[in-house]
Amino acid sequence: MNSKFHQLFMLLVAFTATTVFAACGDDDDNTGSITVSGLTVTPTSLSFANAGGTQTVSAQSEVQASAKSSADWCVVTPGAQSAKLKVTPITVAVAANTTTEARTATITVTAGAETKTVSVTQAAGDAPAPTPDPDPSGDITKNAMQTAKLMWPGWNLGNTMEGGSNSNNYKNVGVGTETSWQPTKTTQAVIDFVKASGFKSVRIPTAWVMGHVTNETDMTIDEAWLNRVAEIVNYCVKNDLYVLLNDHWDGGWIENSFGDISAATVANNSEKLGKLWTQIANRFKDYDDHLIFGGLNEPNCDSQAATNALLAYEQAFINAVRATGGNNAKRTLVVQGPSTDITKTYDWYDVTKLSDPAGTGRLMVEVHYYDPPQFTGVWEGNQPFWFWGAANHVSGEYKNYNSNWGEESHLKSQFLKMKTKFADKGYPVILGEYGANWRKLPAHQSEHDASIKLFFKTVVQQAVACGMVPMAWDINAANQNGENGIMTIVNRANQSIFCAPAYEGITEGTAAAQWPY
Repeated sequence: MNSKFHQLFMLLVAFTATTVFAACGDDDDNTGSITVSGLTVTPTSLSFANAGGTQTVSAQSEVQASAKSSADWCVVTPGAQSAKLKVTPITVAVAANTTTEARTATITVTAGAETKTVSVTQAAGDAPAPTPDPDPSGDITKNAMQTAKLMWPGWNLGNTMEGGSNSNNYKNVGVGTETSWQPTKTTQAVIDFVKASGFKSVRIPTAWVMGHVTNETDMTIDEAWLNRVAEIVNYCVKNDLYVLLNDHWDGGWIENSFGDISAATVANNSEKLGKLWTQIANRFKDYDDHLIFGGLNEPNCDSQAATNALLAYEQAFINAVRATGGNNAKRTLVVQGPSTDITKTYDWYDVTKLSDPAGTGRLMVEVHYYDPPQFTGVWEGNQPFWFWGAANHVSGEYKNYNSNWGEESHLKSQFLKMKTKFADKGYPVILGEYGANWRKLPAHQSEHDASIKLFFKTVVQQAVACGMVPMAWDINAANQNGENGIMTIVNRANQSIFCAPAYEGITEGTAAAQWPY
């Protein structure tokens, strides 16, 4: 055989080896080969559509080649080396990409002392199809305790649907009041972020009388307002969030009325409250367990006699909702203790005096928690507290800003009262509001931030341990420069966390919490 023919024959063999075993597939873009002494890898790159699939790489060497992948979604399987051509076929199997990002992997091929790499790219997965608006209809399958277990941690859409002016009572001023106390209109994106942040429920404080009644005699609620409230409820239900919808402060028409608890006044207010809740309940009667109703907010009771009047109002609320039928016949309802104060509720409030046509196990009790007020910022007096928890106390010129009461042991004892009086007896407790103002301090900022984090963590962990659903108060004022700080966790305008210490406390408290029932 002459030398030219021999050279041509050897080139033909090499070409056959690198093409017969080359990867194939109509969705790939495979290029090139790497030839070194003793090792040839073909091709050097693979590309896959987002659906994934299988392709083949060939490794020609004097010895059996091995291969490994840098990613678990890209699996490589070397076959047996052919005796004649010394080629090891390597199967590359790529899973479907269900993310919305393109991804890459590297395959390392080894033969003896030599290695070469093959790059693998895969197209991004398709964006998920938009979830259709939820059908609000469904069955009531859970009692109050079963529902409460699924609701923590919770968050308040504060200063929003309850916004307005006291002078707006019995005047229909339209849906613009949603942004009268804070600047951001509620959108699906806002609620999506709340869900993504780990919250399981949303309390929607809502005014009805204060600016949204078209007929005072019949207490007729503006239909446009009812529809806007329903739209926000649907944002939440779409995200599998539980919703507590209430009649909030509402200009104080009933919550500040306890200076007159005469039979005539209580009867008149009960009739009005019943008319309001009949309309609300009818609008939402087909919604499933994800929606619960709260009759009031913080009824301003300061005596046992006032608490007895409160029970009459709450009985009117229960009766009105149950009478609308449908899912409302069994829906979980929330009743408020006097001033939603833990001590007053423990001392004066007897939930068993309420008669519920739905039977037992369909009521929750609501209280709020802002102790100590000098730290939380709801009242500061002459000496605010900036530092909460013994581990966060400071010395020196700012030592007077250490909390001197209302720290961990006080919190635990208060929550335990709610457990023993209500939760242990089948009435889970909604901690409808809690929070503390985040301040910008002249010194010891780190100790203050640690105090905020510890407060939120302790509230969440201890509340859950006592059968209470903690729902953080949030007013959407993402500005820490105010004199007394601000009680805001979520910046709704750009869907981000504003107060990291509070959010971290909620997250850690949730991770450490254990429901007792």
